[in-house]
Amino acid sequence: MLHQRDISQELIIKIGIQLCDILDYLHHLSPYPILYQDLKPEHIILCGNQLKLIDFGIASFFTGSDNHFQLYGTDGFVAPEALAGQPTTTAADIFGIGKILKFLADASDSRCSDQLRHIIQCATDLLPNRRYPSVSHLKSALLSAHNQPRKQPSHLIRNIAVLSSRPGAGATHIAISLVCTLQKQGIASLYQAADEQDTLGDIARANHYVREQDGIFYYRYFKGIPDYGDGISFSLPFDDCIVRDYGSGSASLATLEAADCILFVLTGSDWDISRAVQHGKQLALLPQTVFLCNHGDKKTAKRYARLLHCPVYCFPNDSDPYKVSLEKEQLFSTILKRKGGHKHFPF
Repeated sequence: MLHQRDISQELIIKIGIQLCDILDYLHHLSPYPILYQDLKPEHIILCGNQLKLIDFGIASFFTGSDNHFQLYGTDGFVAPEALAGQPTTTAADIFGIGKILKFLADASDSRCSDQLRHIIQCATDLLPNRRYPSVSHLKSALLSAHNQPRKQPSHLIRNIAVLSSRPGAGATHIAISLVCTLQKQGIASLYQAADEQDTLGDIARANHYVREQDGIFYYRYFKGIPDYGDGISFSLPFDDCIVRDYGSGSASLATLEAADCILFVLTGSDWDISRAVQHGKQLALLPQTVFLCNHGDKKTAKRYARLLHCPVYCFPNDSDPYKVSLEKEQLFSTILKRKGGHKHFPF
């Protein structure tokens, strides 16, 4: 939380669902269920996409005999019945999940949906019998909110094109890095190969950890589909930000004009600069174009900036496109958050 500028509703809901899974497991242990009783941000660790709950120091067996457990907990997150010294039940853990959801929602600059706000209010009701009757009921409500299509504001960037001045410039590397960064931020994103090459097939053959399911390739935070061509119809997710990798292919200006943001990747090769500048000046006619110089080459970035008469960002020297670094997050946030423009991204 200390490193996030904004938390998407999708990420808030996913965290809530995972908390429900953990506590539902504890609440159904045999012969005696376990009450966790101390949900707070400090006890939740996010390892990749997997949530882990730590510190069971005050967890208690729940026998249903109306035991009055000694109060520990944390002010602001502990259930009111525990504060009043009343019997503690699974409703106290439901209250804790609701407080975590509220903590995340309050930290977000984006407005949560009415449905999520209602879920939080129900889970954190002061009276235990007015909360969700079980963790599984709370999970069902969160799943419903997650599956409910949300109308995306027209001013959000949803369609990003990435292309390069020549083969090997790094368009694919940067496109993959962008998708992984957005996914880690909780912003549903999908890489789409549009260069008529079997890029994802090559990646899968080189890395056996890459898995394919229903035509979509997954690895760490990455999610993408190959260029299936005109013969295969593939339905793109409605809410996902689509990052299309055109490589060094000749995507027409008309095609690129439909994109909300265009990332044009430049290299420092002397024999490439003249052609790259010529192509760049054409793309500069489209206001959504952003120029990137690869491999941390700040000197070349400044040279391109003088020749193109516009800012040129410098992508860090990076060996792993799937690894999300703070440097990448800051760069993409700067590029995609269009302050004062007609488009921006909800970082």
